Amino acid sequence: MDARPLTQRERAVLDALLAVDFPDVATLRCQAMEIVVVDTCGCGCPSIDFQRGRGPGITTRANAGVRGSHNGLFLYTIEDPQRGEVLGGIEWVGVEETDPEELPSPELLDIEAA
Repeated sequence: MDARPLTQRERAVLDALLAVDFPDVATLRCQAMEIVVVDTCGCGCPSIDFQRGRGPGITTRANAGVRGSHNGLFLYTIEDPQRGEVLGGIEWVGVEETDPEELPSPELLDIEAA
């Protein structure tokens, strides 16, 4: 997959996840300004990756539950040998039989720092 800009919904969800306070969030907010999607999940869920290859050092930074369901998602970072901690992606955690085609609206999310 070629890198692509975030959709409006992906951008809105990323901004909402970065609106909570956690260590080094200001650095990640700066990275988010120029972030692109480099991969999506092969299963059809709305998970997106901002970096190729996860490598060691994945850290969950923010969790979000979808109101009215048992589904959720989380924002994670990865450790890059050259750049340090970088935004890794948004991972969908679905328990329903089918996954949505896109991430839920930020208004439906209960977000907290991990």
